[in-house]
Amino acid sequence: MTEGLSSATEDTVVELRYELGRPDWSDALRARGRARGIKGRLRGLASPVLLVGAVWLLSGNALLAGFALLGCASGLVLRAVVLAHRLTKTGAPLGPWNVTVADSGDGVRFGCTDMETRRGWRSLGGYVETVAGFVLLSPAPHLLVVHYLPKRALGRDTTDRLRGILGRRLPQHGGRPPRH
Repeated sequence: MTEGLSSATEDTVVELRYELGRPDWSDALRARGRARGIKGRLRGLASPVLLVGAVWLLSGNALLAGFALLGCASGLVLRAVVLAHRLTKTGAPLGPWNVTVADSGDGVRFGCTDMETRRGWRSLGGYVETVAGFVLLSPAPHLLVVHYLPKRALGRDTTDRLRGILGRRLPQHGGRPPRH
């Protein structure tokens, strides 16, 4: 991995170069769950709970309902693992990412081998900071992961500058940032 670089306007631009792997996507998905809060998590559990209740009421068998609950719980856990694996597999051919975060109207520019895209600050709904990186999210109510910026691609001072830019431009979700 290449250390993050900064341009001539040191206070307003942070540049990163990195490749995303399965641990990065797993971290991003956990952070997204934290950003959704308790209401979002409970809404996500509504369907499995209704399914278990229907199995119990229709069968009258608590053991069968217990198996349905166990299946739903393991499905929820495996869903995040499978999704992280799929995101890693589909993103691998894209190669290393070059990301420029600007504290101006430009917003964030993502580029890789075959594509380049820009996201203005208004098109992002916020960010979550984890121990390993920053997760950029789409606007509420969906709060989908837009992109993941790993801290391993940054130096300590560059991480502080990126945190400052994101703090000025986007709302932070998921409570306090982690301690370092």
